Amino acid sequence: MRLPRHLAYASVSLLTLAAPAFAQEAPPAQATPGDQPPTDAVEAAKESNEIIVSARRRDERLQDVPQTVNVVTSTEIDKLNLRNLQDVQALVPGLTMTSNGSFSSSATVRGVEFRPEASGNNPTVEFYLNDAVISSNFLFQSIFDIGQFELLRGPVGTLRGRAAPSGAITVTTRRPDLHEAGFVMNVSQSDRHARKVDAALNYPIIPDVLAIRLAGVIDNNRGNDVFTVKEASDPTHNPSPFRYTRAGRASVRFKPTDWIEGNFMYQKLHATQRQYGAVESASLVDGSAPAGQLIGPFDRLSIDDIGNPTRQAFNAYIGNLDVRFAGQKLSYVGSWNTQDFDTIGGSDAGDYFAPPLFPIADRQFADPVGFEAVCGGGAVRTGVNINNQNYFQCTHSLARRRSHELRLSSEERIAGVFDYTIGAFYDHNQNDNNLTSETPILISPSRLATISLTPIVTSGHSTEKSAFANVTAHLGTAIELSGGLRYIDYKDFNSITISGVAPTPNTSDHFHATIYNASAKYRFSEDLMVYATVGSSWRPGTHVIGDFSTARSARETQFLDLPPEKSTSFEIGLKSSFLDKRGRLNIDFYHQKFSNYVFRGPSVYFISTSATGPAPSTFNFVAGVPAVVDGVEAEASFQILPNWSINGNFSYANGRIKNGTIACTDLDRNGVPDTNVSAPTLAQLQAAVGPGQTVSQCAFSGRAVFVPKWSANIQSEAKFPIADRTEAFIRGLATIYPSNTQDPNNTFDDVPSYALVNLYGGVRDPHGRWELQVFAKNVFNREVILNRGSAPLSTTLRTLQPPTFRSVATSTFTAPYYSITTTPPREVGVSFHLALGSR
Repeated sequence: MRLPRHLAYASVSLLTLAAPAFAQEAPPAQATPGDQPPTDAVEAAKESNEIIVSARRRDERLQDVPQTVNVVTSTEIDKLNLRNLQDVQALVPGLTMTSNGSFSSSATVRGVEFRPEASGNNPTVEFYLNDAVISSNFLFQSIFDIGQFELLRGPVGTLRGRAAPSGAITVTTRRPDLHEAGFVMNVSQSDRHARKVDAALNYPIIPDVLAIRLAGVIDNNRGNDVFTVKEASDPTHNPSPFRYTRAGRASVRFKPTDWIEGNFMYQKLHATQRQYGAVESASLVDGSAPAGQLIGPFDRLSIDDIGNPTRQAFNAYIGNLDVRFAGQKLSYVGSWNTQDFDTIGGSDAGDYFAPPLFPIADRQFADPVGFEAVCGGGAVRTGVNINNQNYFQCTHSLARRRSHELRLSSEERIAGVFDYTIGAFYDHNQNDNNLTSETPILISPSRLATISLTPIVTSGHSTEKSAFANVTAHLGTAIELSGGLRYIDYKDFNSITISGVAPTPNTSDHFHATIYNASAKYRFSEDLMVYATVGSSWRPGTHVIGDFSTARSARETQFLDLPPEKSTSFEIGLKSSFLDKRGRLNIDFYHQKFSNYVFRGPSVYFISTSATGPAPSTFNFVAGVPAVVDGVEAEASFQILPNWSINGNFSYANGRIKNGTIACTDLDRNGVPDTNVSAPTLAQLQAAVGPGQTVSQCAFSGRAVFVPKWSANIQSEAKFPIADRTEAFIRGLATIYPSNTQDPNNTFDDVPSYALVNLYGGVRDPHGRWELQVFAKNVFNREVILNRGSAPLSTTLRTLQPPTFRSVATSTFTAPYYSITTTPPREVGVSFHLALGSR
């Protein structure tokens, strides 16, 4: 494996920096994730600045857990100017998180991917906030007043919430301090028009008994920082990109006695944004392609009209109650949260309706009579003014979720040997979506006849009930054996109507499943431990929403409704420390096998039928396929000098699909997905899919996800005193990615190797009371195309046909541009941290 030259330079430059490695720095006392009285070992670990985690629902040293756990503390979040959850992935190799700013966020870890639009509320990586299961979208917004972030890798479920095959992401907010009042504030400003202010006020109302903590954030930025070329000619409808987030949180902690404690949190968040999709001239990709306005890949320009306006509103209530008695602990976790979304997505990707063919004119949204005014209401809520340069699919979604968990666990070992946890879990989700799809109908190439309005209503709900138990045996000081089971009872219901008519019957499923987990660890000494684990996981079958064709074939339905997914994972690992704990090296190897893995590939062409008849369309269908993942993960840190430390992390995952059957574009009918195919006509597509079918299918063996197989990071910091109460510091973070051949059906989206380097420097109080720093993200302004569409952008046109003008013909307009995504541009800014009293 060769490192590119610039990567070597980045590594050498970082070695001249240094500071506390994030996995060695203890979080503040009130940010400790667990809620049980600390043991002597935990207290000793805190004194020696070791990380404490709650991966197994009890406070433990990170080095004692027979599982791979990555931790990012609140201190790191502040130091590295992490503004949202996606920024955390720079510190956690192998974790890829993406969000389009609405209800579609995804996380990839250990070679498999979570796509909410494919798997709904059944992720590969489950998300938790303050111990309560929560939808990923809630956490993908601006983060503030966070205590700790933990990524648990590998199957989870016998101890925590829901079953998930690849792990769990747990986020804890800072709990109120019962003893001391305090105030914390962070302010940052950058040259990319990113401004963020977050603050928290802590006050013990009744010292040692009752305290409250109020926190909030204002976060304004330009999102993906892509501008539309239409802003200069029509700024009223095409303003600069923006993302505005406002959130507030109130937390209450009540501890009337030593044996009872309650914590309650309410959080409200509101976010609006307008984003544009970046493009690159097709002539720069294919020299034979026609040339339009020349747009380079790093000009950060779009041909969008209006863009993609969205609005999100979240409310979450989470309560935790712990009662301790006779060496046992009874715990309850309850949550209720709602998510309200508006999205307005354009359908003229090829920009056919642009001037001079269609002169700019204002228009108003019209919604179907008898259905929710989705477009009109969404325009008001997102503040959008529209013209005739684009037509949209408007969506208004409301998701509601409630969960309850009750568990009993030991705090004192039974017979000095056994720890146990038993419990029951309940989770209910309700998701309702109202959509209005606008389809422009032409009477001539430059004249609009009418706009066909299609109302689409989808509704779904699921209920999961489960019971779980886990027992751990401590055989002396060296050996630990653990095993657990969870029994799952799962029901779901889904329905869809298009223009008031159900194109397919409602679906209703009822599944039962049992998963298990077992581990063994052996401690050779205080500084060396080895472990082995085996675990299974299960996810219910999915019913994908987004294909709104009214005439689906059986094959098409096969790629929308999937059976349950099952998997089994094996892992062995080693955790070690050396030189009086100045250094640490952890490494693990794993193998996981899936049946009916939920694979969502790239968009393919299929025949979609609407009120205007059949027409070519695109959709990225799903398939239940066999898959195998093999990987290795490692982390190392070293305290070189008292004021200089360095750490690094590495993750490799090779997820492969073996002999799966997927939906594909196969115009030549050879059973192999076509590469970089142009938009076909309806006749071409009908000939390709065959009689009675609407989509082609192909055999597929290849990668399960298209993210890089490995990634790594290096982080270091150095500090030195410059006055009695002031020290200077410099820190650096380099995130490293290899070259990556992505979608095998797209020869245009391969990515070269690259590294992103962030640098930070400033002055601070040695005790953390204040800190002033200057930062530069992507300091070398490394410009890399991360993804490129497999074909130029296009728009499907529908035109009335003479002489009767009662029939509609479809055609495709292709633009001279490809869609792309790139690395973020260099960003330089300043931040200030202030902490008074309790943190």
